[in-house]
Amino acid sequence: MRLGLRTLAQMDTLLVTIRIPDAQLDKMRQAFKSVHYYPDNAPIPPEALETAEMLFTSGARFASSIKSLDGLPKLKHIQMGSAGANGILGTAQMKEYLEKQRAREITLAGASGTHVLSIPNYVVAMIITLYHQLHTQIIVARTQAKWLTGEEIDQSGEGIYARSTFGRTVGLLGYGALGRETARLLKAHGMRVIAANTSGQRTVDEGYIIPGTGDKEGSIPEAFYSTKDPQSLEAFLKETDVLVASLPGTPQTQYLLDAEKLALLKPNALFINVGRGSLIRSEDILTALDAPKGLFGAALDVTDPEPLPEGHALFAHPKCIVTPHLSGDTEREFEIAADIALENAERIRKGEKVVNLIDPAKGY
Repeated sequence: MRLGLRTLAQMDTLLVTIRIPDAQLDKMRQAFKSVHYYPDNAPIPPEALETAEMLFTSGARFASSIKSLDGLPKLKHIQMGSAGANGILGTAQMKEYLEKQRAREITLAGASGTHVLSIPNYVVAMIITLYHQLHTQIIVARTQAKWLTGEEIDQSGEGIYARSTFGRTVGLLGYGALGRETARLLKAHGMRVIAANTSGQRTVDEGYIIPGTGDKEGSIPEAFYSTKDPQSLEAFLKETDVLVASLPGTPQTQYLLDAEKLALLKPNALFINVGRGSLIRSEDILTALDAPKGLFGAALDVTDPEPLPEGHALFAHPKCIVTPHLSGDTEREFEIAADIALENAERIRKGEKVVNLIDPAKGY
C-alpha cells in the first residue's frame, strides 16, 4: 500500500456497503458511471465485486461477501465511513493484502472531519456539565424530587457550586480534526489552549475541513508538546486544567496515560476521552477520581475495556459520566463521510493525493 501522489486514474465504478442518505446516494450516482449499493451486510453479486474501483465501507470491517481484496481486482481506493482505521487494519482481508505487498496500489482513507460537528460539541457540553455539576443535580431531581442547595451539590467540599472555563487551560491530547475544532470552540469560552501531538510542532491540517470549522494552520494553541518525549508530555500535563484526549488507537497510544500521569494535572482537573479507550485503564481513572486533589470529574465516551462491563464502578462514580461511544453518532455523520468519498474520487481522477490518507504502518 504505497502512499503519496498517483497518476491519473479511471474511477467509474463505486461499491457502497454502508447505509447513506438517499440524497448522498443520488450525488454518487451522478459522480460515477455505475454505483453498486449493498448496505447492511447484504450479499454482493460477483459482478459488483469484480468491477468496483472504489469501495465505500465501514471503518470496522468488510462486508461478509468480501472474503479477500483479491476478489476486487480493479479496486484502487478504500474509503472508510469512520475516522479511525484500527478496525479495518485489523481485518484478515487487510492483513492479507499488506503482508503480500501487492504490486497494485490500493489507497485507504478515513473520514476524519466527519465528526467535527458533534464530538467537539460533546466535549464542550461535558466540560460545562462537570464544572456546573449538572449530572449530580439531574440524578437527584429525578430520583429524589428534591431541591438541593449549592453546598449539597458540590462534591469537592469547597462550597463552590460552579466553576468557570474562563482563564483555565485546556490541554488537547491529539490535534487532528477533533482537537482543532475543540480548540476553536473552547477559545470562545475564554480558555487558554495548549496541545500535544507526535512531533510537538505546529502543523497544517491537510485533511477534509468543513468550512468555518477547525484550525487549519494550527494557530490557536499557545504551545505544542510531544507525546513521544516523556519530559515534554509531563510538562504538558502539568499545565493542564482540562485534559481532552482524541487520540487514535495505535500501539503507540495504548496506555499512554495512567494514574501517575493524571496526577500531574493541576488540582481538581477534568479528564475527557473521546478518542480510544485503550489510552488508559479504567482502574487508573478510578484512582485519579478518588485521589485527594485528584480529578474533579471525568467524561468518558470510550473505555477500557469497551463496552464497559455491567456494574463497573465507573458507571456509579459520582464524579464520572460514561456514555456508550455515541458522541459522534449524529444525523449528518454519513452525509459528510459521503462528501469526503466524492472528493477523494475526484482527486484520484486528477492524480492528486487523497485527503485523510491512512498510513498502515502508523495506524492513522
